[in-house]
Order: sequence, then C-alpha cells, then structure tokens
Amino acid sequence: MTVAAEQTTELPGFTVFFPPGENHRINAAVAALKRLGIRRLRVPLMEEPARPGDNGAGWAGVLLPRLAAEFDVLACLPSDASDALINAVGPLSDILDGIEIAMAPGKPASALRRATDLAAHFKALGFHTVVSGIEMTSLDLMMASDGGLRAVDAIGISTHQGTGITSWEGWSGIITSYRQILESRGAAPRLWITGAGFSTWRHDDRGQIRAFLSAAEAPADRVYWSSFQDIAPFEKSGQGFHADERDYFQGIVRADGSPKLLGRLLEQGGISALRAVDRLSRPAPARPALAEKPVVITGGAGFIGTNLADRLARDGHRVIVYDNLSRAGVERNIDWLKATHGNAVTYGLADSLDPYVLRDAVAQANRMFHFAAQVAVTTSLVDPVTDFEINARGTVNLLEAIRAQPEPPPLVFTSTNKVYGKLGDVGLELDGKRYAPADPAIRARGIDESRPLDFYSPYGASKGSADQYVLDYCRTFDLPTAVFRMSCIYGPHQFGTEDQGWVAHFLIRALQGSPITLYGDGYQVRDILFVDDLVDAMIAAQTHMPAIRGKAFNIGGGPTNATSLVELLDRIGEAAGCRPDISYGPWRPGDQLYYVSDTSRFGSATGWKPRTGIAKGIGRLADWLAENRIIEPSELERVAS
Repeated sequence: MTVAAEQTTELPGFTVFFPPGENHRINAAVAALKRLGIRRLRVPLMEEPARPGDNGAGWAGVLLPRLAAEFDVLACLPSDASDALINAVGPLSDILDGIEIAMAPGKPASALRRATDLAAHFKALGFHTVVSGIEMTSLDLMMASDGGLRAVDAIGISTHQGTGITSWEGWSGIITSYRQILESRGAAPRLWITGAGFSTWRHDDRGQIRAFLSAAEAPADRVYWSSFQDIAPFEKSGQGFHADERDYFQGIVRADGSPKLLGRLLEQGGISALRAVDRLSRPAPARPALAEKPVVITGGAGFIGTNLADRLARDGHRVIVYDNLSRAGVERNIDWLKATHGNAVTYGLADSLDPYVLRDAVAQANRMFHFAAQVAVTTSLVDPVTDFEINARGTVNLLEAIRAQPEPPPLVFTSTNKVYGKLGDVGLELDGKRYAPADPAIRARGIDESRPLDFYSPYGASKGSADQYVLDYCRTFDLPTAVFRMSCIYGPHQFGTEDQGWVAHFLIRALQGSPITLYGDGYQVRDILFVDDLVDAMIAAQTHMPAIRGKAFNIGGGPTNATSLVELLDRIGEAAGCRPDISYGPWRPGDQLYYVSDTSRFGSATGWKPRTGIAKGIGRLADWLAENRIIEPSELERVAS
C-alpha cells in the first residue's frame, strides 16, 4: 500500500554490501543500522569460491543468516548468477524476506527470459520474488513472454542521482509511467524502488538529503536506499565493482564508518530531522533587487559565523551563510538566525570542497568571510588527509572562485596561532600558576607577526598553507585579502568541546559539576577574546581593506585578557562556589606553553582594541548557556555575573 508523503515516518530499507570475507565489518554495520532503526536490508551477492567454515554454501551462506537474524533481508542476485550461488541461496526461503533478480542495463531479450525463469525457480521454493533493472521499453516483452509476470511479486526500479543524470522527472513520474504500462496489460505487480541513491562525490550533502526525502516519500510499495556505506579504497582497486568513480560515494556513512550529514541526522531524529534541515536550506522568497550584494560567510553556522551574521543583519546587510553542518548541533544556530532575521539571512547547505557551490557563492558576494574549516588539532592527527582537503584545498578552491570574478569581493580569512608552532625558543618561567616569557617585551605585548612561521601538527600545516595561499593570491593575483591569525575565541552560540571551544567547554562542565581533563600541567597561557570584539575586528578589516590587504594580523585578547588554564578554572570555580574536579593527561603534539597575541599591528591600522574583559565575557557566556538550556538556570544561579 502506498503511503502519502507527509504521513511517511518509516525509514526506507538500505542496500548493504559486504565483499566476501568481510566478517570484521558486519558487526559494526549491524550496530549502526540498528541505531538508525532500519528494519529492511537489500544485500547484493557476488560469485565467490567456498571458504573454510561455510559448509560449502559460500559467502552467501555465512552472510545472509547473520543479517537475517536482525533484519528483514532481500537477497539480490545477478540475472546471470551461477548454479553455485543459486543453490547457496535456495535453502534460505524461511529466513529471507525475498529474492531479487537484478538485470544489468542493456541486456538482450535472452537475459530477460533468464531473469523470469530464475524468478519462477525461486517462487517455486517459496520466495517472494522481485525482478529489477527492467526498462519501461522491455515491459511489454516481459509480459508477452511465456509465464509473463506470474512468477514476479514486484518489479524493482533503480535511478541514482548525483552520478551524471542530466534530467530527473521525479519518482512520482517514473512510477506512474510504469503503472500505466502494467495496468494497460492487466498486470498489477507491486512497484519497489530497489535503487534510490545519490552520490556525494561533489560533497553535495544537501542533494543527498533531498534525494533521500524524495525516495522516502515516493508512491512506491517499498523503497531501498543505495547504499549504507561508501566503498573503501581497497575495494576500488582490484575488484572492479564500478567503472565510474562517482559510484563509490553512494553511502550515508563514509568508507571508514563515520557518518555523513544524512547519516547523522537520521540517527538524531529520523525523517523529521531531515525535513527540518531541508526547510532551513530552501531558497528564501524573492526580495526586491538591492544595490548592495549580500555578505557571504562560509562555515557560517559555527559560533563565530553566527555572531558575525547576526551583527551584519542587525546593521541592515543581507547575509548568505554556507555551511555543511558537519559540527553536530550548529543547525540550531541557523534556526536562530532565520527566526531572528527572517529573509535577511539566507542559508545554503553546502561544502567548501564543492567548487561549483563556491563559484555561485562568490558571484553573489559583496564581501566574503571564510571560516569553513576542520578546527581541531586532535582530529588532524587522526585523519591528516581530510584535514588538508578541507583547510588547504577548500581555501584554494575559494580563492580560485574569487579570482575568476571580474570584480573580486574582498576576503577575510581566519587562520590560527598554530602557524607559529610550539614557540619552543621563547624562554619561559613559572609565575604563580602560569608560564610567563622571560623577555620583558614579549611579556608586555605578546607574540607579534614578525615571529617566523613554524607549522606544527597537520592542523597547523593545513591552516598555515591556507594562510599563505590567501596572502599570496593578493601578491600574485592582486586579490583583496587579509588573514587573521586568531587566538582563543569564546562567547554565545559556542557549543564547546574538549578539542575546540575550550572556554565554553570548561564553563559548561564546571556548571554541570562534571570533571575536566587538562592536557599538560594546566599552566599554559592563552589570551582569550570575546566574540563581539572579534566581530568588531572583522568588520573593521573589511572597512580598512585597501590599507590592510595582503597582510596577516595576530588577533586575540592580548596581555590584558591572558589566562592560564588553571587560573580560568579557579575563576569559574570561585564564581560557581565549587571548583570542578580536574584530571591530567599527557601533553599533546604542538601544544604551546605560552601564546598571547600582540594585536598592536591591527590596532594601529584600524583603531581596534578588545573591549570585553574576562569576567564580563564569562558572565555573558554563562547567561547565554542558561537562556538556551545548555545549562539549567539553577546552575547559573551559582555564578556571580
């Protein structure tokens, strides 16, 4: 029975593929699928010699019973399956939900006859049968053949988007066309979608979400999404599964098991979560043409981008925010921006690794701020390649898009103090509960831009590479660009974690009475900057772009807003009336014992200086955390503002 679109709450089934012998990956996939609430699986099978311990039944005899113990399993065989594979599946009618005979595109009429004969064979064994891959032009031939559709319970339809399709009429149109042909001949088998999918080879997460919703809401009797997991690099080589590279990126999780946005949202809230994000990224209603183009912010759903977008919208500017929502929870920032500013803020679900999106974004921009990044040193140590792709290649993609414009928009790029490395040559001495430079000039003013670059950690190298590209594109191609080498920023809309946003993380953990882990001895010093002061600096940078273009600036709270980690925890503990429990871990690669920004270069060029002290900033962040139920108001009562 077909279900109306808005009543659809059940998730589609999923195609899962395990190459022969992949026992180690089954348990992880089963656990992930169960977390999503998946009930049905479609399992393609391939020819493979029998393996030890499989009782002569081959990989199918091992895999299918394992999956059928947890799910309703549709086994999928190629129409030219060998007798060995057919015989391996034949005895499993009691545990399988059905059998699909899949025809490859462009096969001759003999292949169609072979598929219907196989369907009849399995029908006689007690299976529910599906034949897929039948083009509409072949339906008449199938119905006219001896036996016709009598052995077929359902016809499977497959169409994958994101893999080069130039036209798409939608599932409703495709299914209606199939039904009309079948009904004209008095046949009424069920119509299943056995191959809905979308390739994210262009990092188009929004396209995948929309394609998934389209399939889930299609007027089909059953839907299977292809597929659950991307194909791993080792599977690409030597196996020859697909001729087109785009076919390797069909999953809702990556080859390493990490979720794409679609997978994360499904686990968080199912179809409802997908619809909510899809609504956020729908184009805003047309507005009257304005003389000024909008300001474009990449990575704008993060806490800095949200605060900047809010300020710009309050000042009367139109803002376009692009973000791939890779950081869990930031979609609530987009919700807030749209609720606060309406059509003044437009959101686009997009990735900076998609050059087509960047081209369109830059073409609209009056000014640009580039925040999209992988932001954690720890993550870069685990996956340096992805860190490089996002931070370095994504930035070059953007610079190339800007360079292609007849009037390139000015760009402010956020780099990091990590480009200066560990600063191991800065002599330090212990001063109470903090490290302090032995050099009185550095102690008074901090680290300035004359400090040699010394990239440390993959994160430092990727951000440092992007930093240098941004400066060089000004020097070489005359683009209006400037770089902020930022220290520690904190403030409202920050969902802090141990790896990034540590000030908010400390405050949240302390107010909740949760323990905190410090890496090193806790005496390391940072200058912290309240986000409103950073927004002031960013607006000043765009205003003074003719004077500052091609330059990098150290941006932070400066010496007056410097604190060690234990000093900040003492301050929070005194305000809350209870110091959090602290444990200590080893120093991490690239950790700086001391970094404080000398901001005098930017201050001299623009007149900017920080206005918010630590006590005031922490109080404002605590207020926001309570107002937004990140912490409970009762917890805030312990904090002196």
